[in-house]
Amino acid sequence: MEIKSFLTSNPDTKQAFQEVQAKLSPQAKAVIFFASTIYDFQALSTLFRDAFPNAEVMGLTTVGELGPSGFSEKSLTAMSFAGAVKAKGVLIEDIVKYPMFYRDHLVEAARQIGINSSSTAPEREGLGLVFPNGLVGAEEKMLSVVNSLFAHEGFPLFGGTAGDDAKFEKTQVSYQGQVSHTGGLVMFIKPDTAFHIAKENIFTPNGKTMKITKADPSARIVYEFNGQPAASEYARVLGTSAGELSRYFMTNPLGRVVNEEVYIASPFDVLPGGGVKFYCQLFEGMTVDVLTPKDPVATIRQTLDTFRGRFARLDGVLAINCILRKLQFQNDRLFPALNGHLEKLPNLGGFCSYGEQLNRTQLNQTLVLLGFGTLRQGESA
Repeated sequence: MEIKSFLTSNPDTKQAFQEVQAKLSPQAKAVIFFASTIYDFQALSTLFRDAFPNAEVMGLTTVGELGPSGFSEKSLTAMSFAGAVKAKGVLIEDIVKYPMFYRDHLVEAARQIGINSSSTAPEREGLGLVFPNGLVGAEEKMLSVVNSLFAHEGFPLFGGTAGDDAKFEKTQVSYQGQVSHTGGLVMFIKPDTAFHIAKENIFTPNGKTMKITKADPSARIVYEFNGQPAASEYARVLGTSAGELSRYFMTNPLGRVVNEEVYIASPFDVLPGGGVKFYCQLFEGMTVDVLTPKDPVATIRQTLDTFRGRFARLDGVLAINCILRKLQFQNDRLFPALNGHLEKLPNLGGFCSYGEQLNRTQLNQTLVLLGFGTLRQGESA
């Protein structure tokens, strides 16, 4: 599979598109673009569709972009996939109300490229990219619908939530030129090379835990920890006041530890009644760890060394990085050091998101990496 990526910071919509198009494969089977809100998104969607009439074309708005040199802002980046790869996309037009209505479309899209939804080894059938719109809180619902297609667990899903440059007004996604601010994208891919998915977080449990005793998962609100109002108990555990709690959201999110892996749930807001709203669902009865940060630069160096080490040949990497990580990196002026490691990845493309999706789970404050190529002997995806 041939992967090409390119990023430009040219602020003119048409000129930026032309610069990117010139660097992508004209024989592309799939094209994905990630765009800052400085651009006319509908115009970009139309331009990409018209320029690649034989490709599955998807795009979304972001809260920062990733290109061959690493992190960027106010830019346009895109990736093309050519060769013997097969791809088919679906736009679910409303992921809050109607995702199940698109189940048949998803089944047909997978079938068209030879993905067997009844396989007893779905991890060998290919993978699905998932790009929900942000601000509508329906990532878990969308993941559930896609996962429901498969008779057995294990089909790999990888994705990120569209952003809008931290305006929190309207995110957008597009498929074959059709734009939606309430929908979500799914692209099934049957690659002709191996792939490997990795997850990184820059936090570790600090030894303190809380039990969720009252919550509304559908609204992503926790009302009580340890039988106490959520904000005041969270603040107490951190040694601060409820009024100061939001200052600790970026540095002390909560984590769910599963098989020694930390899955981060980031707090979004303290509600007037003392509840805490999160970027993902949390459930009553769940015990969560309070997290503390690790060194981001040392962590990403180790992550990327391990990631590259899985491949005998790495052809390209799709990367999705959470907005809260991005804000932390900005505050600490870490982009130059981080980009020094990211630029070593070939054909890197991606974006900063309002949430990250991996298999069955919506994540926060995470970096997820999807690499394509030839794995080293003895390595598995």
